[in-house]
Amino acid sequence: MKQKKKTWKDLKAVLLEMDTTQLCGVLQDLYKFSSENKAFFHSRFLADQRNYDHLMPYKARIRNAICPKEPWKYEVQLSIGRKAISEFKKANGNLRDTVSLMLYYVSCGNDFILEFGDIDERFYDSMGSMFARLVNTLVKHKDRALAAEFMPQLEREVKRVAWTGWGYGDELAASLSDLQKVFPVYCGKVI
Repeated sequence: MKQKKKTWKDLKAVLLEMDTTQLCGVLQDLYKFSSENKAFFHSRFLADQRNYDHLMPYKARIRNAICPKEPWKYEVQLSIGRKAISEFKKANGNLRDTVSLMLYYVSCGNDFILEFGDIDERFYDSMGSMFARLVNTLVKHKDRALAAEFMPQLEREVKRVAWTGWGYGDELAASLSDLQKVFPVYCGKVI
């Protein structure tokens, strides 16, 4: 006889039967289970507390994945950097913080490019697509203040890699130009 696949609905029924202490115990077990779970809980529940950088664990994962200190020992893992952003978005969803992590991903990639020179096409494609996704996110949300906040950093990243290979600098410049068409810049300020 084939066993029925368990679903969230089945689990939810069990969880609803638990008292607060039991439920807190389950959450504590999940918290202890992995560093990703800890980062999730911190981002979800402690993001607004002072003296706590809820982006730090995600930034560390991005930096280690995209720009390892010893790349001759550790492989660049683009998917792990992207996964960190995706997990943060699920945990917290704050637009400013998500855009900040996307920019951090590209910045780490640019650091790696500038430190070690010519990288493979897959690497450039990943950085370019993340930059385009960041720009599309800002355009989609039509938040002039947020665009103004990030514009100087975006411009700085484009300038840093303007002369790199594979047309990468041109790709970033084209994406930035798309953003500037939506949010025109005059004398360094979004108008």
